[in-house]
Amino acid sequence: MKKIKSPQILFLVALFAFVAFEAGAQPVDSPTRRANAQNLLIGLLTGQSDYREVTIRTGEGIFRVYGQGNSRPFEMLEGAPERLVIAFKRHGGEIPLGVNDERRPQKLIYQFYRNDRGLISAIILDEIDYAAFESEAVAAEIANSTRNYRIVPLPAAANAMEMICYNLGHPILRERAVRQALSYAIRREDIKRRFFAQTLADVGVGPFSKDSRYSPPGIDEYNYNPKKALELLRGAGWLGTNRDGILVRNGEPLRFRIFYDHSSQLKEDIIRQIKIAWNQINVDVIPVPLSFSEMQERLRTGNYDAVLWRHRFEETLTSLEGFFSPGFLNYDSPTLQKAFDNARKYQGTPSFRDHMQYIQVVINRDQPVSFLYHPWQSWHAINAAKFQDYLEGGKGKPFQELKPFQEWRLKPRP
Repeated sequence: MKKIKSPQILFLVALFAFVAFEAGAQPVDSPTRRANAQNLLIGLLTGQSDYREVTIRTGEGIFRVYGQGNSRPFEMLEGAPERLVIAFKRHGGEIPLGVNDERRPQKLIYQFYRNDRGLISAIILDEIDYAAFESEAVAAEIANSTRNYRIVPLPAAANAMEMICYNLGHPILRERAVRQALSYAIRREDIKRRFFAQTLADVGVGPFSKDSRYSPPGIDEYNYNPKKALELLRGAGWLGTNRDGILVRNGEPLRFRIFYDHSSQLKEDIIRQIKIAWNQINVDVIPVPLSFSEMQERLRTGNYDAVLWRHRFEETLTSLEGFFSPGFLNYDSPTLQKAFDNARKYQGTPSFRDHMQYIQVVINRDQPVSFLYHPWQSWHAINAAKFQDYLEGGKGKPFQELKPFQEWRLKPRP
């Protein structure tokens, strides 16, 4: 695959493909395609979505797709782990399908794929109308493989942080020195250069971006420092190694599992880089790929060691409390709980900012998670041969988000 050298070039490739289609390219016809000619097919990955928790944004608000309820502007026609089908109610403002160039999708069909290779193939074969990706390499492959799809780069969710979460109930990972050592051993800048060279990403330091008013100045950024990592481990009693070169203490090896999204090649590549980095300080980690629902169940029951996880933080005290209170992390810190209590007392006052910053100083010291990166962009593959008017904005205005799916317009059939 030819490498795309910049987001601008990638955007131009997608734009030229779009223009080429408008100039005369026609979609490949098939029985499946004809059956779904008036439907919008959305591709999702089982490693990133649970069919029971998929949500949809509508003019009436955000709703969970799975389930029933008269208050929802749509009804679910089919609900299964591999497929969800909904249709919007007429009283919800649906434009009649007979109106030629103003037609809306008759049904929304969510199709789940086990890995991104299967989803990419479905897009290239015109079997899916829309999918979102976090990998710029995947976006480039789609742009180079089909003229029917437009690749739209949009800003990633604010404060969406990729991180490694540790189970502090684990006999090894409950030690702060071990968690700090693991953070020092990760090559975050290498991950950024290797996987986000074009679209860029912020190296993770805390729950919020560095330019947040709540981000404390001068905290430890845990830059790559394998020497310090080894010093921390030796100070914690990990002095010897076994025949495999893994650190041992009292005869037990420094070994644990890490769960990650089984559907994403990007996540697998990142886990591989982390495993290599930890192996270099004589730590043995066992990667275990799981579906999103399997990971959620493991986190709910506490049956995990570490997990590669993405979470979106709001810049609020409630958001920090909700994630860093004991919960699935088993992070039971009296110092942190006292900091939460103090911050609550000063909400709405000038000193609240200082308390929010101190909370992050405590989290930074304890390292219940290793913050990795915050991506700047996500990539959206849209079947421009079939749909139009799917972006918010207008002439002279930059596109910042997609319209709700039910507002997309089907193109008139030739």
